[in-house]
Amino acid sequence: MLSKLNNNRVSNISKRYITNNHLKPFLDALNPKVFSITEVGKSVQEKPIYKLDFGTGLFKVLLWSQMHGNEATTTKAVLDFLNEVNKGAFPELLNYFSFTFIPILNPDGAEAYTRVNANAVDLNRDSEQLTQPESIILRAVFEDVKPHLALNMHDQRTIFSAGAINEPATISFLAPSFNESRAVNETRLVAMQLIASLNKYLQLIIPNKVGRFDDSFNINCIGDMFTYLNVPTILFEAGHYPNDYEREISRDVVYISLVKLFENIISKSYEEFSESDYQKIPENEKNFVDVIIENFTTSDENLKKYSKLPLQMKEILNNSQISFQAVLDFNSAPNFKFGHMVLNINGLEVNSESDYQKIINNFL
Repeated sequence: MLSKLNNNRVSNISKRYITNNHLKPFLDALNPKVFSITEVGKSVQEKPIYKLDFGTGLFKVLLWSQMHGNEATTTKAVLDFLNEVNKGAFPELLNYFSFTFIPILNPDGAEAYTRVNANAVDLNRDSEQLTQPESIILRAVFEDVKPHLALNMHDQRTIFSAGAINEPATISFLAPSFNESRAVNETRLVAMQLIASLNKYLQLIIPNKVGRFDDSFNINCIGDMFTYLNVPTILFEAGHYPNDYEREISRDVVYISLVKLFENIISKSYEEFSESDYQKIPENEKNFVDVIIENFTTSDENLKKYSKLPLQMKEILNNSQISFQAVLDFNSAPNFKFGHMVLNINGLEVNSESDYQKIINNFL
C-alpha cells in the first residue's frame, strides 16, 4: 500500500531542508479564493511567520509545524494536503472544518537547521513564560482561533522503536497530559480516541510501526499547555521508515494520517475507541541506532572492549542541502538493541570517523 501513497507530493518541496525560501513560492501559487494567507508576525531575526486560513466549517483546527526548525517532515505533509485542496480535493472537509495552519513557526531555526530559535530557546519549552516572539505569536493565534482541536507537528529521531520490537516508530502520537498525575479528562480522552482510531487504520499500512510518545507532564510544552487549557491536542512525531532518511515515506504517512483523522472526526467513528485502545499502542523506546558495525578489528584501545559499534547519521547543513555523516555514538541509545543497518565487515580495521564513513560507503 505504501507504493500508492506518493501521488500527492508537492514535487518541488522535498528532502529535509525546508525554509521560508521554499515555502513562499508555494504560498504565492495557492488560490486566494480558497486560502487566506497572512503574516502574523516576525521571528527573532525578523523573518516573516505565515498563517493560512481555509475552510468554512464550524469545527476549528489549529496546526503548526517546524516549531523545531530542523523538523520539516510534517510541513511537507501538510503542504501536500494544501496542494490537494488547492486542486479542488476534499470539499467535504472544507465544509466541515475551518483550518488555521502555521507552516514554519521557527523560520530562523529552519534556515539554520536547528531545533532551537535564534536565541537558542526551544520553543516547545516556552509555553508558560512566553519569552520568545514565536511563542507569543502561536499563543495569540491560539487565543484568536479558539480551536476545537490542536495539532502539534514534529519529527522524532531514528533511535525510536515502536515498543520493544525491531520495528522503527515511523510515526508516533501523544495525547498530552494536563497535570502531574497524567489524569484523563474529557479533553484528553478525545485526543486519545482520535489517536486510537488512527492507529487502527495505520496498522494496515505500516504494521507495528506506530508508537506512543511519553506522556510525562511539563506545562512548558505546548501540547501540555493547550490540553491544560481544555483543547484536545495531538502531537504528531514523524519518524524513520527503512531506508528513508529523506523522510519522504514518513511524509506520506503523515499526509494519510491527517486525511483519515479529519474523516474520522466527521464520521465520529473515533468515539468507538477507548483510553485502553490508546494505551495499547506501544510506547516509544530508544532501541535503535542507524548502523551497527560487527566483526571489526581496531588498534584503538578504547574500541577494543566493544563487540559492536553504534553509529548515528549526523545531519549536516551545507549549501542549503542536508548530508549525512556517520559518527560513533554510544549516548543517543545507550542500550541499543537494533540497527537500521547491520554491517558485518569481516575483520576490516576501524579506528576513526573517516573509517566509519568509508565502510558505509563501501557496503551500501
